[in-house]
Amino acid sequence: MTPASLRQASLTRRLLLWVLAALLLVWAGFAAVGWRTGVHEAGELTDGQLASTAALMLNLDLPPFVEASRETARAVIPSLKNHDYQPSLSVLVRDAGGRVLARSGDAPLAPFSEQAGFADLALGTPPALWRSFSQWDATHARQVMVLVRADERDELASDVAGQLAEPGLWLLPAVAIALCIAIWRGLRPLQALSRDVAELEVDKAERLQARHPYREFNSVVRSINTLMGQQQASLERERQLASEVAHELRTPLS
Repeated sequence: MTPASLRQASLTRRLLLWVLAALLLVWAGFAAVGWRTGVHEAGELTDGQLASTAALMLNLDLPPFVEASRETARAVIPSLKNHDYQPSLSVLVRDAGGRVLARSGDAPLAPFSEQAGFADLALGTPPALWRSFSQWDATHARQVMVLVRADERDELASDVAGQLAEPGLWLLPAVAIALCIAIWRGLRPLQALSRDVAELEVDKAERLQARHPYREFNSVVRSINTLMGQQQASLERERQLASEVAHELRTPLS
């Protein structure tokens, strides 16, 4: 292999680089979409759990075990966590006047609001962000508020999103290797044609053999054989002319 050929760019290498760059770009896009989808769906799942807990609590007959005069002195009911994806929920039950009827969990006491639905609240000292869902019963006599820490909700969302995106990161090297092998094998006929052209010798009246089975090479093979034929015909004419000139030069001398 000549130094000039070593400095020359390789079509195979260029094609591999472009394909791998496109693969990485598309894979990164899919990973980003998967991550955002996982975060969104995990957030929706947590919100659904808040709403389900509130609906369940509204259907229960809760005793007024926390009196209004003892709100600050009551003992917090311990929460039982049995699963990694189980958020630490806090429940606050009030009557229509805002008096606390029941309370559990470690969430600070949220201000009373008659508005139902989801809300983001800053509670405690220093303030921490909590995600809450409030719902009234059918008679508008009792309100249930279910709360979860926003950072715990975000941590769960990130964990779920990571679990969704991780298989794609493991598959990326395998897909890249498979693409490299496929491109290398796909370009083998072109490399074989390149070797055959490099091995041609004009003075031996050689031609490219019609053993390349791909029609994309037909015009290239015909053109190269035509050029080789023209070159060999030109060399043959030069030989004949040289022979005639030599013969004419020998005749006067003899």
